[in-house]
Amino acid sequence: MSRVLLVDDDPGGLEIRKMLLERDGHHVSTATDAATAIERFRETTPECVILDLRLPSPEDGLALVREFREASPAVRIVVLAGWSADLEGRPEQDLVDEVLAKPVRSERLAGAVRKRA
Repeated sequence: MSRVLLVDDDPGGLEIRKMLLERDGHHVSTATDAATAIERFRETTPECVILDLRLPSPEDGLALVREFREASPAVRIVVLAGWSADLEGRPEQDLVDEVLAKPVRSERLAGAVRKRA
């Protein structure tokens, strides 16, 4: 399937999403902060990034969106947003392939990754 980078500062949510995506056949790398996310991105060259926008601030997530898109124009970027206003009207909104509102259903998350696979 796909190589996925999952970025979330909530370890519990991160682990659940990782298990779900691995069960769906994906190879999943994880990061709980922006610096580790950049490291993992460079190491694994993911086909899809699932990114919680607040790490803990929205600016951290927005910076990652820019960084990932610049590094790989073809990577699929899926943002998990508890507050849609964090992304609305910002230039980064055009760099994202899909936005999923939190809480996100397991089927919806898996479907967002499968669109790329």
